Amino acid sequence: MAAALIAVVALAGYSELAFLSAIPRWLAAVIAAAGLLPAAWRRRWPGAVLALTVTGWAVAAALSTSPAPALTVAFVMYLIPLRFSWRGALVMLAGTLLALAAGLAVFAVVAHGVDRPAGAAEAGGRLLGNGLLVVVAWLTGSLVRQQRAYQAGRQEQAEERARAQLAEARRAGTEERLRIAREVHDVVAHTMSVIAVQAGVASYVGRAEPDEAIRALSSIEETSRGALREMRALLGVLRASDSPAGPREAGLGLAGLGRAGLGPAPGLDDLGALAARTAEAGVKIEMDVRGEPRRLPAGLDLAAYRVIQEAVTNVIKHAATDRCTVTVDYQADSLTVEIADAGPGPAGGVPADGGPAGGRPAGGRLATGHGIAGMRERVSMYGGEFRAGPRPGHGFGVTARFPLKDRPA
Repeated sequence: MAAALIAVVALAGYSELAFLSAIPRWLAAVIAAAGLLPAAWRRRWPGAVLALTVTGWAVAAALSTSPAPALTVAFVMYLIPLRFSWRGALVMLAGTLLALAAGLAVFAVVAHGVDRPAGAAEAGGRLLGNGLLVVVAWLTGSLVRQQRAYQAGRQEQAEERARAQLAEARRAGTEERLRIAREVHDVVAHTMSVIAVQAGVASYVGRAEPDEAIRALSSIEETSRGALREMRALLGVLRASDSPAGPREAGLGLAGLGRAGLGPAPGLDDLGALAARTAEAGVKIEMDVRGEPRRLPAGLDLAAYRVIQEAVTNVIKHAATDRCTVTVDYQADSLTVEIADAGPGPAGGVPADGGPAGGRPAGGRLATGHGIAGMRERVSMYGGEFRAGPRPGHGFGVTARFPLKDRPA
């Protein structure tokens, strides 16, 4: 439609095409068509269409007494910077201007004959006008190309930001699931171990010592109620969508329970209660607190407690001993907790850090589970150091060091 409109506008200019009497009207029509009609296919073959339209216009200008404006050439030239490289587009622009100049040079000689100054002046004016028209079309196409490139760059940046946000959301979701898994494991594993031991005691002495069986059942009731309270607290934090910090408060899922009104999160101050529950399961904890106890960040306090809880749970389940030692060392720039037992397991039977299964020796076999992996993750969250493995001679040891520098309470 645009090519047809340009053809209608240019018809008046091409009415003077047959200046030389030797050229028939039909040839003039062919030349005019060659300079106009190919513009309809400029999007499919822009380079070839430009060559045809420029050649047609230059021939028509050379044979005409009044060359029409190079509208078709400008119409095609607009697309050249959008389809070709900058260098190729510049070469085509220069070639187009030279072709226009050649056609108008012939026009100046043929149309004005001996009056060459007048012909040169008219040809120069027409070259200036048509050249400016073509250059403006080329510049417009260049600006459109730059604008499209800018928009494409912004779109790519937006897509990249969206991909980064999606990756961050997935990473955060994975971390959150790991935190929840650690909390559930630590709450359930310890209490279930105590309950299992007490249930075995009750079953064993039920008839011979009913008082001892009742005591074991009471311990099971108290321990299970405590586990239920912790599970409800954990679920309450997970469902607290109105809280701006959510389950991440203080770095761990249960660290913000006190402020959420669901009960205080356990910490190193609760080691006495942990020792009492462990003693009911048949393992006595010998506490050794070194240095000056002080207030710790809530998340770190919980992490240290959970490491001790999990290590003690492993002693109950796997060590085949009735005692273990828990050392809490408050230093100026760090907190170190160490849990050690003197179980009868062979010292060389388990690789350092509990082997690939993340457990510890149990009857000559590796215990499967996620306890040591969870402890290591908790310590690494605070940039600490973690070691777990057999002790020289007999037994198993777990050591976790938490840096305290630049971590105000």
